[in-house]
Amino acid sequence: MLKNENIICVSWLVWDSIPLVMHQMMTRLARNNRVLFVDPPVAYSNLIIRPSLWKDRLKKTFLWLRGVRQVNDNMYVYYPPPLLLQYGHYKNADSLNQSFITSAIAKTAKRLGFTNPIVWIYHPYAINPKGEFDEKLVCYDCNDDVGFFFCYHFNKRNRFSDMEERLAKRADVVFATSKYLYRIRKEQNPNTHYLPSGVDSELFQQAQSPACKVAPELEGIPSPIIGFVGGMANSKMNWEWIKTAANSHPWWSFIFVGPYTESPPTYITQQKNISFIGPKPMEKLPSYIKGFDVCLIPYQGEEFLRACQPTKAFEYLASGKPVVASWIPELDDNRNLIRLSRSASEFIQNIEAALADGKKPSMVQRYVEAAQGHTWEERVEKTSQLIESLLK
Repeated sequence: MLKNENIICVSWLVWDSIPLVMHQMMTRLARNNRVLFVDPPVAYSNLIIRPSLWKDRLKKTFLWLRGVRQVNDNMYVYYPPPLLLQYGHYKNADSLNQSFITSAIAKTAKRLGFTNPIVWIYHPYAINPKGEFDEKLVCYDCNDDVGFFFCYHFNKRNRFSDMEERLAKRADVVFATSKYLYRIRKEQNPNTHYLPSGVDSELFQQAQSPACKVAPELEGIPSPIIGFVGGMANSKMNWEWIKTAANSHPWWSFIFVGPYTESPPTYITQQKNISFIGPKPMEKLPSYIKGFDVCLIPYQGEEFLRACQPTKAFEYLASGKPVVASWIPELDDNRNLIRLSRSASEFIQNIEAALADGKKPSMVQRYVEAAQGHTWEERVEKTSQLIESLLK
């Protein structure tokens, strides 16, 4: 594993969020290195189409004014200054934004003593470093089709693709979490490596332990419980499938654990057998998954799905639970364990079959064994070896 390095991580997801690849990687790297975790900058221009965001923008502005927050001995979190205009509208504006954010991060890093850092980028639009940090290496860790989230209101995909391509070509090394992303980045940078996300097996295997008790909120909820854990956005959640399943099987209880960026449709929130119980700390998730009979990944969106490599799939399996998902190409190699769905009717049939599978000890054992081959420690070690070889 890398040691005694200064790492500047530029993330597209805030630090105070459900831990994804950037949190998992940096938390482990911070054991032996200093890490400056940079939250994604927000833009005031988004208020034009979503005025309700003004409280969030005000909060983010105060976070920037507050300055760097040290969360442990080696980990610092920095919220950069807000932008006037979101990325992707105009080429010149994008260049100004990148220069502005790069300068702000560089000044903060210098003040903290982050000399000759490794710049580890997850946010493909925030910066495109050209020596401003006196960096020894630039790594682009491509873990999702980020443009899918940024293009919710505007058709900016071509512009975003150009920005991401420039970053991939400029990077010294590129990591990709899905085969689809790997194929794209490999054409742009020959030093691209396919490294799927990992799972905290030790944490999620607690769901099988007698010492792990089912979360109190699940007590009294009629079984079977069909559950989902994770962040929710209406653009990526197939609420239509959930509605159809809930209506056709009113004795099933659907439980959603995690935050949502916007309220789910009223036809979902008014359904009597569907409940939302909010975000929970990572260490508490096994107690919720323990109470599930089947775990869901009900995603939608062709562009999103083809680049998606959902971490939660192996977290569910590590918990010993059957998984029903949309047809996600990255999960196709595990279709003998994860039931993939192409339609609402197939989705319902898969849940019915998964309810039976989850009662078989032999299947539970197969779930757990499948998850053991994907750990964050292995991913950190592989990335470290690749980076160390470049530094030499």
